[in-house]
Amino acid sequence: MDAIRKQLILLLCSTALLLASPFIDHRLLALIGVLFAAVMYFVGNIRYFAIGTAVLALLYGFSIIPVSAFAGPLVMVLFGEVMRMLSVRTGHSLAVFGLASAAALIFAMFYTQEFEPLVGSLAILVLLMLRSILGEREDGSMLSLVGVSMTIVLFEDLEFFVDLRLLAFAILLCAAFGYFAYRAKTIDLTGVFSAVLFGVLLISFTDTVSWFVVLLVFFILGSAFTKFKYSEKEFLGVAQGKHGKRGYKNAFANAGVGVAAAILYGITGDMLYTAVFLGSVATATADTMASEIGVTGGTPRMITTLKRCPPGTNGGVTLTGEIACAVGALIIGGLGFLFGIAPWYICLLAALAGVIGTNLDSLYGALLENRGVFGNSGTNLLATLSGGLAAAGLYLLVSLL
Repeated sequence: MDAIRKQLILLLCSTALLLASPFIDHRLLALIGVLFAAVMYFVGNIRYFAIGTAVLALLYGFSIIPVSAFAGPLVMVLFGEVMRMLSVRTGHSLAVFGLASAAALIFAMFYTQEFEPLVGSLAILVLLMLRSILGEREDGSMLSLVGVSMTIVLFEDLEFFVDLRLLAFAILLCAAFGYFAYRAKTIDLTGVFSAVLFGVLLISFTDTVSWFVVLLVFFILGSAFTKFKYSEKEFLGVAQGKHGKRGYKNAFANAGVGVAAAILYGITGDMLYTAVFLGSVATATADTMASEIGVTGGTPRMITTLKRCPPGTNGGVTLTGEIACAVGALIIGGLGFLFGIAPWYICLLAALAGVIGTNLDSLYGALLENRGVFGNSGTNLLATLSGGLAAAGLYLLVSLL
């Protein structure tokens, strides 16, 4: 009860800051926020949350962030946490946390007259994703505060309008996909919220479900081929961890570049970013298929020396893997053309970029991952970025002809 009482006191103080915001100069309100943080730090021994509060208060005081990005996350996180603690015995504490946080943020944004449905939806999804990733980490509250605040600032500054019906459809569709993928044990909880966040961004910024479907095909192919000859992969010691489940690291490494490209396309309408999107997703798909099929397709050879190496060695390639790589890249390129995302030549260039990116992934694995410079997720992120940039470069080159 002491923990709940402490959270309630913090919630009341944060709500008072929010309610006072229209009537107090923002610099004075920021000073009060800093003093509030100091009391939390030195008296309440709530150090990380206090640091996060102080950071947001200072940013607000210097007019870097709006009041909704200062007081909103405070009320959002605290109300969600109070309701979670009260419902912990029900077994639905995360759902209660999400609903309570959403209600608090909506109230804060309406009260400050800064309500934007897309911004609010993304902030809620980011909070849930961070909560699932950070769990009970001591610094989790601080990172959640800052993460939600920066999300609000970033997407408010973009001033991107999304039809409410499309946004609602995107949330429902992506939530349903996340639920069934979780029940099928292909992704963990961090993967669910990452997937929903990425899906909502893709559909909202491209104004169509086509880009999301392309990414969904990558996920389906990746999950299916991860299970391909799984027992044999386990025997060889090269099977995907967590019984093939994928999490937030996989999501950001394989889809982060593509989602960023989709956002840039939505803002600019430049076809260059369709090439980046298709090239990065083609790389992710081709690399996954090459890895999961090629690892059981004979003795691999190092891409740097062409010498034989054990299956699963970073930088090892096989003929079977190269064929699977080409097929995966062509599937994504073909879908891009079929769904009208880009003209045929961009889709073909993206498929070629996917093959390039996949082989660069092997090169990065041999030169960097084997030396401990990157982990697997870092290598995949670098590869998808390379594939996207390769597609962009090829597109620009063809445009000059």
